[in-house]
Amino acid sequence: MTVRWDSPETGAAAAYREIKQRIVNLEYQPGEKLSEARLAAELPFGRSPIRSALAQLKSEGWIEVSPQSGSFVKALTDREISDMTSLRVMLEMHCARIGAARMTDADLAKLRSAFATLGPLADNGDGEAFIEVDTVLHLALYRSTDNQMIAGILLDLRDKVQWIRRACAVSSERVKEGFAELKPILQALLLRDPEAAAERMRIHIESSAAFCRMVDHTASRRARFPTGIPG
Repeated sequence: MTVRWDSPETGAAAAYREIKQRIVNLEYQPGEKLSEARLAAELPFGRSPIRSALAQLKSEGWIEVSPQSGSFVKALTDREISDMTSLRVMLEMHCARIGAARMTDADLAKLRSAFATLGPLADNGDGEAFIEVDTVLHLALYRSTDNQMIAGILLDLRDKVQWIRRACAVSSERVKEGFAELKPILQALLLRDPEAAAERMRIHIESSAAFCRMVDHTASRRARFPTGIPG
């Protein structure tokens, strides 16, 4: 039996999480139309919570609305990627500095274990293994700051980064390069060197942004002008 949510707030939050996850996982592709009717047919939610979820996704830049054609999955522009990168560099470097000083030996042992387990796969170009070890590293650094506002901003930005990585169909060679960028970050953390950790993080974020710009601009155009006619 399909489970439905009676509370509008609970339903809207659950609908938001489900639709966003499908976007991040490319089940809903950049430029793809997401009508309320379609989503209500595919998901265990009514149209009211779906409407609320789409409004939140629009405010966060995941959805774009055309008055003539409805809601579409939005692809990021070069300007948006550049702005996102600048913010990430500032905040991620801050987290790396704090992490090098504050992370416990137990925290660092967990990171080393994750690298040992997932590293060989990432070294062979396994994109999902790279995303997983990259996520483990960054989340550990976010926790080390003990700052929920910074963590919340970075978690939302990471969702967009992971989405773009999948949308770009990143090559195995880029995956290997990306993992190679993570190793000196871990080494700097193990050495308790805040400035080295921050600098290595800057290199990693800026390198990541370079391939983020490989987003399909045709999809971006479809998302903005689904009828084919610029407004």
